[in-house]
Amino acid sequence: MTDRDRAILLRYHEVALKGDNRKWFEDRLAMNSKKALKAALGSTSPIQVTRPYGRILLETEWNPASQDALKRVFGISSFSPMRKVPTRLDLLTAAALEEFAKLAQVGLPKTFRVKTRRSDKVLPETSVEIDRIVGSAIKDTYPQLVVDLKNADFTLELEVRLNESFISSEKISGEGGLPVGSNGRLLTLISGGLDSPVAALSVLKRGSPTSFVHFYGAPFVGEEVLEKIEDLVKLVNRYQPENEPLYVVPFGKIQERIALATAPKMRTILYRRMMIRIASKLAQRAKALALVTGESLGQVASQTLENMSSINEVASIPILRPLITFNKDEIIAQAKRWGTYETSIRPSIDCCTLFADRHPTLRANAASIQEQEARLNIAEWVEEAASTTYVL
Repeated sequence: MTDRDRAILLRYHEVALKGDNRKWFEDRLAMNSKKALKAALGSTSPIQVTRPYGRILLETEWNPASQDALKRVFGISSFSPMRKVPTRLDLLTAAALEEFAKLAQVGLPKTFRVKTRRSDKVLPETSVEIDRIVGSAIKDTYPQLVVDLKNADFTLELEVRLNESFISSEKISGEGGLPVGSNGRLLTLISGGLDSPVAALSVLKRGSPTSFVHFYGAPFVGEEVLEKIEDLVKLVNRYQPENEPLYVVPFGKIQERIALATAPKMRTILYRRMMIRIASKLAQRAKALALVTGESLGQVASQTLENMSSINEVASIPILRPLITFNKDEIIAQAKRWGTYETSIRPSIDCCTLFADRHPTLRANAASIQEQEARLNIAEWVEEAASTTYVL
């Protein structure tokens, strides 16, 4: 059997709950999966998509690159490589025994079951009868195995079709969620830390594609900071069907002006408000409906409820904070799961720490913010930042 003797069966959970809109979500999931496989296997690799019994079957080659690609497609709850077999009961039984022979080399389960679906009723036997015939052959060959129809350790799946049927002995977990592109477009404020890449991936899992904006502290930080941001964006983009752009805002000189004109304890909150004003303007360019940040309630001084409320005041579109209730350990666990952790912990300087006070205000009030911002040329600086922003 070669890699091209296989297909891939995709399963989904949340998509299946979409009622009258289900087909639209299925189409999006199938398209995203096909794009992911094309990118992994090469654009010339043939991929045929069919829909047996509310699932998605991709007839294409199977290899480690296929598996790696599908693990990054949001919306897939699990998937299985399916071996193609001519639709004859004796050949299906022989193929099932071959699959168990391979399984025996690494360790047989204690219990098993055979589960048959018939897309075509080309065989005279019913699904239950096929289960019994194939299962009996396996039991006769491996008498130590126990049949368990409800809670089996291992399930062998058969998909009976007109000319070629499919058999599967492996089930691989996917990321779940909704397919990217099934929700509105977003713009994520991305820094070099752990939080913002995880926030971006969290909204991708809810179906929203996201582009990125980074506030670059040059000339007060080095190029290695921007290189790290680019690496993080590449990692997050692996989970999207299309690579989304990174908007880079030259922000160092604006921070310096804010620092020279304002009280040290207020600088961090003033930086954040300026960033949100600029990002709101850039969102129009990115056709984004909301901003995304990696803020977590109470994690640092700028993330108290009072300070986040004051940041919200200057936004012209909603701000989504998917990590708002996460603690650091939970964020780290997600970063490791999604592959951004090692890059995020590379040493770098966050622009928000430039010229910042060691003990910033925890509860900025409207009067103090207005007094400080009256010293700044806010509208002019927002226009300057937007006009000098470039795309990577």
